[in-house]
Amino acid sequence: MNPEKYNPTQEEINKAESMMTDEQRRASEIRAEYYEQEQPPWEDFTGKIDENFIRKRPSPEIVKKMNQSIEELGQAFEGSDLNWHLDGALNISLMNGAGENPEKYIGEHKDVDISVEKDELEALEVQLLKNGYGLFLSRTEDKTKNKIMRRVSFRNFAELDTEHMLIAAIDENGKIRRDKALNFVDVHIIQRDETGKPLGVSRTPIPEKWVQPQPLEFQGRQINISHPGKVLYYKLHQGRNYDVTDAEKLIETGRITEEDIDDIEKVYEDEFKANVERGRKIFEGFANQIRPEMNANEIFDLMQNQPEFQKREDMTEGLKKLGKKIVESEDKSIDNILAIAISLFGVEEKNNQKRQELNKMRRKVKDVKEIERIRKQ
Repeated sequence: MNPEKYNPTQEEINKAESMMTDEQRRASEIRAEYYEQEQPPWEDFTGKIDENFIRKRPSPEIVKKMNQSIEELGQAFEGSDLNWHLDGALNISLMNGAGENPEKYIGEHKDVDISVEKDELEALEVQLLKNGYGLFLSRTEDKTKNKIMRRVSFRNFAELDTEHMLIAAIDENGKIRRDKALNFVDVHIIQRDETGKPLGVSRTPIPEKWVQPQPLEFQGRQINISHPGKVLYYKLHQGRNYDVTDAEKLIETGRITEEDIDDIEKVYEDEFKANVERGRKIFEGFANQIRPEMNANEIFDLMQNQPEFQKREDMTEGLKKLGKKIVESEDKSIDNILAIAISLFGVEEKNNQKRQELNKMRRKVKDVKEIERIRKQ
């Protein structure tokens, strides 16, 4: 609970209600009724991907719905000067020319994602309310069951990491509408450090140009798409089977440059260094507690007590192996424990794989640019 949040007593609530007019009381009852609403589980997206991990061709009905949702997005932000932009693979379709030719969609896009600035959330809420949308936090204990959509104000929107941030279409009473093409928009907050630099994965600085909107006219409406470098960066990080083919499609649009590859390489190297340094700080938290007579389970227990590891249940087996390796080593210094962990978890190997992947992409970018040059002759 937020310690600064004031919770009125029941007596104060009763007093406030007694002072309400009938109209105010009805409005309050309506707000309470739609404070939390249920939403069926999202559709499983794996059925939209073929055996080669490529998005399946969308039907005419789906194309019409995607076009309508993008138009409604432009309408929702019309007249605002907010720093917002689309995220995800929908950018690739738009960079590919889907606005002019529906055949240019690289496949079906399950939803619309956007990025916004944290210090613009109040203005965002005002802009959305004018256009029939509200801010919601979504939660569920089971992906197969209904989600609970909780209506919130801008003050609480980015408060909890455990809930999913969404924009949903609402009627005048705040009830979620089901008749809008643009609905349940995923929202990502642009994270910045204390100096104002935007942050990516591992909270490592990324280029400012990546978080600046790239205006695009879509069927008479202005929308903002992502910088191509940002799209590629996150596709490479997400690493799902269809992210790889999405990245290839992005390069084929000709929008990726060698400068973008340079930027991504630099961010990756910075992330590698930051992750190693983060690991060092974690090991510093328990290395001086390791005694020569300790067994692997006791060392594992020490590691499990570290806050960073408590968040990662998926690391349990790896930490048990690390405990055994530390026991087997005579050198139990922080430097050596770090070296053992880097080797055991394949940190350097994974980083080298990223370098090789980016080298391949650099060659593809050069090939695409050369083909463009030849076509212009």
